[in-house]
Amino acid sequence: MPIILLVVIFLLTNMISCALPDKLTSQSQSTNELANLSDNKLYKTVISRIDHQIENHESLEEGFASLNFSQKVIYSIDYYEMEIGCGGLCQFFVNSSRVVAPFMSEYLAAIGAEEHKILYGKFIEENNIDLSDLSSFDVDSNEDYIALTQRYPFDEFDDTFYELESLKPLLIQ
Repeated sequence: MPIILLVVIFLLTNMISCALPDKLTSQSQSTNELANLSDNKLYKTVISRIDHQIENHESLEEGFASLNFSQKVIYSIDYYEMEIGCGGLCQFFVNSSRVVAPFMSEYLAAIGAEEHKILYGKFIEENNIDLSDLSSFDVDSNEDYIALTQRYPFDEFDDTFYELESLKPLLIQ
């Protein structure tokens, strides 16, 4: 197993085990307790509850379909920003997060993230990416992933994305 894969597995396992107690607590908080949380803690609780709802389904697609509009917006934008922060837009399209890719422009508009919406839409349009069929982003190896990063100007997108304001404050709002 490649060393990078082992490191990723270790980091993910560590993140999951660290977050688990908070996740369990967030599922049982009363409305009154939720009302007294700071914005950041409330945000984490909302994300945790949405994740929990999705995990109760057989697939990410089914779980995502079970969400209401507001939950879809929060989940999608949080996932989008996290994926880009961890590995860029290419990672967003390669990973399971791409299930939300067709809705990103609508969801970014819903929270007033106009600059992000324009950046995303421009990238999709200029690179002729068909959001209804992202199978061209399926990868089976590191070589496939590297080829994708060279096929599209992901670095330019990512650099511009990082210059924009974080989406989290808009979601909290």
